Amino acid sequence: MREITGIKTETTQVKTEILNKLLELTEAMLRGDYTRRMLTDFDDDVITKIADNLNRFADKGQINAIGQDYSQEQTVNTFIEVISSFANLDFKQKLPISENGTVMDAIATGINILGDELEQSTASKQELEIERNRLNEAQAIAKVGSWELDTSSCHLRWSTEAYRIFELEKLPANLLFEASSKKVHPDDLDMVDHAFRNAIEKGEGLVLEHRIICNDGSIKYILCIGESIKDNKAPYLSYKGTIQDITERKMIEDTLKKAKEYAEEANSAKGQFLANMSHEIRTPLNGILGLTEIMLGEEVSKGHRKYLQMIGSSGKNLTQLINDILDFSKIESGKLQLENLMFDFKEVISSNINRYKFLAKQKGLALSYHIDESIPKELIGDPNRISQILTNLIGNAIKFTEKGIVQIEFSLLDNKNGEVVIQGVVIDTGIGIPKEKEGTIFQSFTQADEAVTRKYGGTGLGLSIVRSLLLQMNGEISAHSPADPVLNTGSAFTFSMKLKSPAQLVSPASPTSAGREKLAFKKSLHFLIVDDNAINLLVAKKMVQKFGGKVTTAKGGMEAINQVKTNDYDMVLMDIQMPELDGHDATRELRKMDYTKPIIALSANAYTEDVQNSLDSGMNDHLQKPYTEEQLFQMIVKFVE
Repeated sequence: MREITGIKTETTQVKTEILNKLLELTEAMLRGDYTRRMLTDFDDDVITKIADNLNRFADKGQINAIGQDYSQEQTVNTFIEVISSFANLDFKQKLPISENGTVMDAIATGINILGDELEQSTASKQELEIERNRLNEAQAIAKVGSWELDTSSCHLRWSTEAYRIFELEKLPANLLFEASSKKVHPDDLDMVDHAFRNAIEKGEGLVLEHRIICNDGSIKYILCIGESIKDNKAPYLSYKGTIQDITERKMIEDTLKKAKEYAEEANSAKGQFLANMSHEIRTPLNGILGLTEIMLGEEVSKGHRKYLQMIGSSGKNLTQLINDILDFSKIESGKLQLENLMFDFKEVISSNINRYKFLAKQKGLALSYHIDESIPKELIGDPNRISQILTNLIGNAIKFTEKGIVQIEFSLLDNKNGEVVIQGVVIDTGIGIPKEKEGTIFQSFTQADEAVTRKYGGTGLGLSIVRSLLLQMNGEISAHSPADPVLNTGSAFTFSMKLKSPAQLVSPASPTSAGREKLAFKKSLHFLIVDDNAINLLVAKKMVQKFGGKVTTAKGGMEAINQVKTNDYDMVLMDIQMPELDGHDATRELRKMDYTKPIIALSANAYTEDVQNSLDSGMNDHLQKPYTEEQLFQMIVKFVE
């Protein structure tokens, strides 16, 4: 240890090691090396101050570029060059850092760190801008803009697409709400104002459609959707949502609506046309068939009887054609309803098949049928529609078969839970069906071949109606040809239907008069028959008189009312479409007069709603023209015997 004498008489013990470090630092400075530093954490305050002063001197020397290795101008230019590159978004340049930890190293390190942070910030901004552009593009494609509303200040903010939709230039948030309100269609302004006020008061979201007026005067349809944003720290709500231009959708909806209305009008016109044509055809047809049946019941020559039978057959064919067209129309409109009646299945099937035995015999065909004994005798369904299905299939089989057989079979497929599934097959040895036509013959107005249509006739509606009826019965139908692969002839129509077992009380089907030798009333009855058509009036009069009834006639509704006022009738048979006062209005007047006896409609109007209209007017039932003697007789005795 050496002693150093201070200004004061005190002495301090200093380690030689510290003195050597001080010596090294001062010698480095003399050489122009200002990068050296020494620690200043000494127990002796004086030594600490000396070391600190030397370090500061070295800092100044380094900054003032003392020596050959450090040029102030060079250093500053380097710093400026790197910082300037940052302004040009070039962050690749970096300042060199020595291992000595000098002030210049600290400044250079700070500049390098600043460059890194600027690079990250710039990259984030670029990514944010890319995402913003993508969002704007997506909104423009979808024509959906976004918005935010501060309800306390009515400050409104929009996305770029929202401005485009409303055709407004960008505005400050405090002016945008008023500007957008001026674009709303005047007729929708109150509705929009009420919707927003109501949503804000209840703190709920909103969905509304309204119109805005474009700059060129045209109209845009807008869908506005908003949701409330609740902030527990604020006493008011804010909203955010979307604005969508739905003009194109509205135009499409309007077009579809008009097309729907046009289709409904066309369908209604078609229905009205069919109803009118049906009425106009049925009215004279009723006269033809009625008079034919009356004449066949009288003494006529063998030749005339043959002609009358041909007239009757042609009339029935025309009636079936009309019924097919009306059924097809009902099926198309979904108005065809099946009945649920209890009936004798075997009786319905056998009676329909037996009607064709004479026709089959005339063509030299063998007609046979078999009904599975396990099929319940009584079932619940629509016997009339089942008869229609069977009539169509058997009629086709006989029509298209020149020689051979027509065979009908019914078997039980399932019987459980009150439901009975029955399968039927109609097989013939006729001309068959081309393979490529097997899938199309059930389509409307379709037949297997145009040559077949020319030779055998038909509308191509029958099988389409059969299929629709079976589908309503939860069944199906298919065709297979040839039925006889050896002879390569014939067709087989396989179908199924689901009926119900009579586990509960169901209205039975109307009884038939099969086996009745003569249609005659059991007691004396007086009838009033009302019809403006002289032929139909004559037909009804002759039939009722044949049954043994006394008949008075009237040619219109007013005449009928006057007749009832002065006479006592057991039943009124009333036409519907008559001049001055139609059958419905006449019936209402009669009911007001306390006429309580049965009133039956005899009408060429054949739709279900026509029947309902008759019942609603006060009539007891509705008999469709053309009708047979048996149909008229059964209708009458249902109410008077």
